[in-house]
Amino acid sequence: MNLDDDTGADDPGAQLERVAEAMEAIVDDSLRHDSPAGYFAAMYLGVTRVVRAGIDAGIFATPRRLELLTSVFARRYIDAWHRYNATGADPATPPASWTVAFDAARTWRPTVLQHLLLGMNAHINLDLGIASAEVAPGASIDDLRPDFDEINNVLAGHVQGIQRQLNRISPLYRFVDDVSGSIDRSVINFSIARARAEAWKLARFLATAETDAAAQRVEAHDRIVAAIGQAIVHPGAVSSTGLLALRVTERRSPRVITEIFARPQ
Repeated sequence: MNLDDDTGADDPGAQLERVAEAMEAIVDDSLRHDSPAGYFAAMYLGVTRVVRAGIDAGIFATPRRLELLTSVFARRYIDAWHRYNATGADPATPPASWTVAFDAARTWRPTVLQHLLLGMNAHINLDLGIASAEVAPGASIDDLRPDFDEINNVLAGHVQGIQRQLNRISPLYRFVDDVSGSIDRSVINFSIARARAEAWKLARFLATAETDAAAQRVEAHDRIVAAIGQAIVHPGAVSSTGLLALRVTERRSPRVITEIFARPQ
């Protein structure tokens, strides 16, 4: 699939349709390989569909610009996935933050919640700022703030559905949800809020920085985000023990869990 094809570019939502098709291909690949990499892809596909539906319904103030930002943002994830899974003599290397997330999908230990947080960490903390600066370089970056916030609001609003899906994956998620008042949703929303603030700082810097300075900042920021990802995978002895107990109760296969996120009830 050619994501750079401009056919239908004047049709609001056309770019997002191509992005959604690329995400569906990632979900399908994860289903074939029974891989946890499909969890974030399927969840994110749902977010993209919500944005597309909003554009079609005319509920956004600047649909074309929001479509462009959402598409450029999503393509960074899609590109990272393809880089990670590339074969050949000299495959391109994805950002370190995405490598942490994709490496985790090759191991048994991380819980579904950790996989989702790893994807959000790399995508919001790193990709969102870069995509925003690309869409609105220079002084125009401040005009992009409403669209930047709108994407984050859609993502945060999608978390309610994520909680319901987690409850279908393990009885322990439902127990924690009943006892704590949706601690999983609180953790994810807190992570989104923190990441959004850092992403906007990065976007404003990159929008006006010289090329060399921007590249250095992205490289340094990627290392920081990768370190956060490592902390999500290895949160310490106490948290790891609790997460292991949760992981043991996630008895469904990665294929079934991916389908739960891809086809929410």
